[in-house]
Amino acid sequence: MTFYARLSGYLTYRTHDHLDAAIQRLIRGAWLNTDEQWLLKGHPRQVRAESTIDHERNILVIPPGVYQNLGRITTELFAGATDGLAVTSSSDNCFDAWVETPLLDAADIPAGDGGDVSSIQCIDLEQVALSNGLGIKRLGDPGHERWQRDVLDAFHARYDPDVHEILESPSAPPE
Repeated sequence: MTFYARLSGYLTYRTHDHLDAAIQRLIRGAWLNTDEQWLLKGHPRQVRAESTIDHERNILVIPPGVYQNLGRITTELFAGATDGLAVTSSSDNCFDAWVETPLLDAADIPAGDGGDVSSIQCIDLEQVALSNGLGIKRLGDPGHERWQRDVLDAFHARYDPDVHEILESPSAPPE
């Protein structure tokens, strides 16, 4: 079953090997091609974005967008991460949002291995709606789908990192 989720984020890795393992996982899943370009729906000729990888600083940036199945595997990308943030939401047969960050021990996980590598904070989207003056709409209410999009927009406006600033900054990502 396919799962569509809206994502953005960045990860800073302890070593080049950790960054390379994450890149290889994204290539295997058809989110990146071998030129490290982000693909649209895994199609090899539909490029979503040029490379957002800084090999010198071991930084992988996930450009904002809706991705097919990437939300299912973000935790795998955190092995070897010393810093980072993955912001994810979906209304694909659900209405969920979460923010994922590396655990302190994630940097010590060998490249390509799994384990306890991240912490996930689930976000109450009804609270996001209320704090942004959007009220609450229930399934079947008129405008429910538009309301969900507005709530997810508010969530991402609050939590998404400035990925362009991270890539353009001469130093490490902001803490």
